[in-house]
Amino acid sequence: MNTHLRFAPEILIRLGEELIPHPDLGVIELVRNAYDADATRAIVQLHNATQAGGTLVVEDDGDGMTAEDIREGFLLIGRSQKSSATDSHSKRRRIGEKGLGRLAALRLGRRVELLSRPRSEPGVEHRLVIDWSDYDSVGSVEEVELTVVTQATAKKPGTSLTVHQLRQGFDKEQMDRLARAMRLLTGFFNDEDTGFTATLIAPQFDRVSDAVNRSFFDEYEFKLEANLDEEGYASTVLYDWRGRAITRGEHVDIAPDSREGRLQPPLRYQAPAASFELWMFLLDKRSFELRGSKNQFAALRPWLKVVGGVHLFHRGLRVHPYGDPGFDWLDLNLLRARNPQLRPSTNNSIGRVSVDDPDGLLVPKTDRMGFQENAAFIELRDFARGATEWAARERKRIRDGAKLGIPSPTQRPSPAQRPALAPITDRPEVDSSSADDRRAWDPAPQPELLTLAPSLPAQRDEAPLPAMRPEHLLYRSLATAGILASAFGREAAAGSDANEVGRGVIDLVGIATRAARSDGFRVDIVDLNEVVSSALGAMRPQLERRGISIKEDYWEEPVRVAAAVSDLEAVIFNLAANAMSAFARAGDLLGDRAVRVRTRVEEGRAALDFSDSGPGIVDVDVAHMWRPGVTGSGTESHGLGLTVVRDAVADMCGRRSVVEDGDLSADAYGELGGATFRIRLPMRAAGE
Repeated sequence: MNTHLRFAPEILIRLGEELIPHPDLGVIELVRNAYDADATRAIVQLHNATQAGGTLVVEDDGDGMTAEDIREGFLLIGRSQKSSATDSHSKRRRIGEKGLGRLAALRLGRRVELLSRPRSEPGVEHRLVIDWSDYDSVGSVEEVELTVVTQATAKKPGTSLTVHQLRQGFDKEQMDRLARAMRLLTGFFNDEDTGFTATLIAPQFDRVSDAVNRSFFDEYEFKLEANLDEEGYASTVLYDWRGRAITRGEHVDIAPDSREGRLQPPLRYQAPAASFELWMFLLDKRSFELRGSKNQFAALRPWLKVVGGVHLFHRGLRVHPYGDPGFDWLDLNLLRARNPQLRPSTNNSIGRVSVDDPDGLLVPKTDRMGFQENAAFIELRDFARGATEWAARERKRIRDGAKLGIPSPTQRPSPAQRPALAPITDRPEVDSSSADDRRAWDPAPQPELLTLAPSLPAQRDEAPLPAMRPEHLLYRSLATAGILASAFGREAAAGSDANEVGRGVIDLVGIATRAARSDGFRVDIVDLNEVVSSALGAMRPQLERRGISIKEDYWEEPVRVAAAVSDLEAVIFNLAANAMSAFARAGDLLGDRAVRVRTRVEEGRAALDFSDSGPGIVDVDVAHMWRPGVTGSGTESHGLGLTVVRDAVADMCGRRSVVEDGDLSADAYGELGGATFRIRLPMRAAGE
């Protein structure tokens, strides 16, 4: 007996309803199908769709489908006609795959109606209806017969697909996601010419469009342009805010490679040809206004919130989820931890990686959540990361050169001009925290060559314990107690509840008692986790009374540093006071109030991050706020808290340039949306 494979109707649930995690992705798949059909526009409408039972309509003016196209393409799941025809009739590069995304979109409702008018058959319309309930009473999918009905029409070519009786409604979050995805699908950089527009008929789409259209691309501080050619070689250019090319990089600068401790010619990237652009902004109102901008600084942050991050465009259309909130696929925020003044983040930059991929090296995931992380995709990501790292090194080199009065070249020396590099093992040990530090021992006359050197393992600081003057430790402790007393006093003057003020005074007495402990002024090897946890315990009552939750994330092993307990506590107390002050200024405009404290080991150094969900650092220059007396507008602070933090970190690091060197830094809009302060300290060995 001959037989064949059969599929139960439940397979439609597995491939349809469970394939795509969010319904907006299904809608986007239908719009992408319109793009592949050479449409110039696609319009999406949702009727009564806030709850289940509504209707979704997607219309386009593309080539349409013949009856044969419907049978052998639209209804054939798992094989796409686009695979054998990579270009559309207008030579538009197709982006579709196996039709699984389309099936998931069709399963959003209980009945589907397709009307298609092929350009090759003027005056003809083909109609197909799929009622998913027909599959409930059969044993296999093949038992349900579908009929394509052909009829005359006077309408122009195109396709209309209606999904009736939606299984679930589009709530506010889903509508916002869909509106953003639709608006960003074809680009928003004011230079795209895809010949295709996608529109969602909904108020959310209009609001997103208004936000996106407030273009700030001319307001960048630096702009990076990088290209990856068909041979796998990269090149870069860095522009300043005037649009002047201030430095250029070659492949050898961007793609360093090391083997067995020796510098080798970097390998080519095994990725499709691509371009990468990154606009980097300085979120500083004063700098913004000094340049005579025509835009309002207050509108910059909301614009970046909508479009910020690095987006990936494949064959003309944006690919989800690259560039979505919370999806930092280039790890910009992680790489920025060393020095936020010179590295971009998803909060202060916007980027675009564009790739045509004629050979189809990038493979979409089945759930439509981006591409499979195969070798081609990983190499493409490494190219963009390498270009970003190059830009950070160049900005630091230019900044340091400006301090010394050294002019910045705009062109790298040619390979023929570069002297041979000696093996790393032949060079004396140095601190390898940055490429610039290695200039001191490199015999080459061109310091830029050292951008090729791989990062050496961070060496543990074995120097003697830092010498800290007792009077400085006492001053910082007493200053911290005074800062907290001043804050509590302002609350009392503002008419706060007497019981609350009383409890605050009790807490203050406890903190002042800690500051007076003689053992707290002894410099010793301490566990950063223990000291930070204890200090937060002392501040917890004050934070929680203000509705501020505390999230603690400690390294799983002891993080040993050389410090006085009083200094570490002063750092935590002042950063906590700074967060409380920020929340107080914001009033009830903010949502959840939270601070997050994290410790970890990073490149051989102890790392302490303190973040809050407040309004961020506004009306004050991040580079200057560490100075005494510098405060933002609308604050009654004396401007001493961050100075205490700076001086304490400087003593623990054994040098005064901790802000310039990146051991102490701040992000105006960090991981929780508000300020993030980052501290890096030398690690110490147990029993040292």
